[in-house]
Amino acid sequence: MARKSVVCLLILLMGIGVVVALKGSNEGSTPLAPTFDAGGRYDADELDYMGVIYENRTDIVAFNEGYSESDNCPWGFVHNGIDYFFRNGSTVIAAAPGLVESIDISDNGENVENRFYITVVIRFNASVVVHYNFEPWTQDSSDKDLQLEMLEIQEGDWVDIGEKIADFLHVGGSAHIHFGVIKDGQWQNPEPYFSENAYNEIMAMIHSFHPDWDLYYP
Repeated sequence: MARKSVVCLLILLMGIGVVVALKGSNEGSTPLAPTFDAGGRYDADELDYMGVIYENRTDIVAFNEGYSESDNCPWGFVHNGIDYFFRNGSTVIAAAPGLVESIDISDNGENVENRFYITVVIRFNASVVVHYNFEPWTQDSSDKDLQLEMLEIQEGDWVDIGEKIADFLHVGGSAHIHFGVIKDGQWQNPEPYFSENAYNEIMAMIHSFHPDWDLYYP
């Protein structure tokens, strides 16, 4: 009986070791893409028809940062998205169709000027999500609550490209939406994802503020 108990114990320990080894081998790797089906609502094969997130160019008051992979850019630092500086109350529209996967609130701490973020993630397909980080630039939690109320979507909603998803709350001078495309967990240069018309539009917007700037700097 004692011998059987020892054998059973050894088998149990070996099983635990295999589980631990498998767990350790996955640390730091990109998670597998979730199962996703757009249900025929739109062409989900490839996102190459993305739009801008503003209805009117006049809703944008500045352009300070695009996408950069080094500090060799006009803004002088690595930046993994596009910052849209909206006027207060401007309409924000979906750049791509998809499923509203998450709406999260971040509190960066009471000593941080830009304390609260509201992050909306809309899944386009199994590997690509579109990220909207609403940053009203405030320390007041009531402003955060108001921006949350100004969203016109909720988790689980399906949105179409160009559909209104929110009004923007501009509180502090640097209020903006940090926008980006993430594929397999990695931030992407957004240029290839835009439609030709949308790319021409965003470049015209950028050049209205900075005639010699690009959207992307490697």
